[in-house]
Amino acid sequence: MADSTETHTETKLPFAGTMPEWGNRADRHPPLAFVDSCLRGVGQILFANNPVSGLFILLGLFAASPWLGVATLIGLVAATAAAHLLRLDRSRIRAGLYGYNGALVGGALATFLIPEWSPIVILYIIAVSAMSTLVMLTVSLLLVDLLHLPPLTLPFNLVTLPSLLATFAMTHIQHGPLLARHVQEPINTTLRETANAVTGGSLSSALFEALFRGIGQIVFADRVLSGVLILVGLLVWSRIGGLFALLGSMTGLLVGLAFGGEGVSEYHGLWGYNAMVSAEAIAGVFLVCTWRSILYGLVCAAATTVAYAGLGIWSGTFGIPVLTLPFCLTTLVFLSVSRATNRFRAVPLSKVTSPEEHLRLPR
Repeated sequence: MADSTETHTETKLPFAGTMPEWGNRADRHPPLAFVDSCLRGVGQILFANNPVSGLFILLGLFAASPWLGVATLIGLVAATAAAHLLRLDRSRIRAGLYGYNGALVGGALATFLIPEWSPIVILYIIAVSAMSTLVMLTVSLLLVDLLHLPPLTLPFNLVTLPSLLATFAMTHIQHGPLLARHVQEPINTTLRETANAVTGGSLSSALFEALFRGIGQIVFADRVLSGVLILVGLLVWSRIGGLFALLGSMTGLLVGLAFGGEGVSEYHGLWGYNAMVSAEAIAGVFLVCTWRSILYGLVCAAATTVAYAGLGIWSGTFGIPVLTLPFCLTTLVFLSVSRATNRFRAVPLSKVTSPEEHLRLPR
């Protein structure tokens, strides 16, 4: 994710970019610095090292479900606190890089485990979220230090998928109805048929809802309002980043429609969220935004959508969701290829801030 709190040329719009001046003020007050780190951690789910963006994403979570919002906060605080207790690199903690995986863990376990507000589920969220910090450190040593690639949300997937699988062997932690082993059946529901059922037959309304649900689904928020709030938060940080989040979700939806994906999952944004973060990552976060990286990012988003469909069949046989594994695997492949050619300008991981600021990096 975005790997630095510094900015190279201050963005003129209020609250845009990484807000380094605010970060410096927060550093004078440790409790405020911790809150700032946590908010940046929420923003880092979508590469936004920006506390205001993180606040809007949290609002989107609470708009979907108070339990989802609280569970995400629990995971976020547990992961960030673990990084402090281990005395890990302070600049990375302050940039939110040890918080975003824990936030996603909290959201995922709140979504797939029952009952809501269960003390044992809360304890499970704390434990798994803290573990995500250890896994983040290990994955970073391999990817960042050796391969110069970002860890993305791999730590989240590596701790959450086994933790969900483990619930099939537990009696005190129950998995909800969304976790169920199944085999692929013939697809017999299209988005148009879904639109007839949920929007009174309006395909345009169904497409609009699917687009914004796709944005919200990155944090398990299946509501249009959540997607709108998250997009606003992204636009606060970066207009380019917000644009490609929207285009990425649209790409995933269109690829799903073109290949005849299952209509209910399309409507609920499940075909869009992996593509959204892939497009954002390639088109301006880890590569400088040019016409080449834009096209490359959209191709990556399309490839991620196909990977989502394929990996979804595999994960479904185990009764678990695919989470953000399609995004991680596809984006890492595309970033690796980009570093083997001179067609793209890679952003050094230590210089990642916002797409607008990357345009001003020296060649």
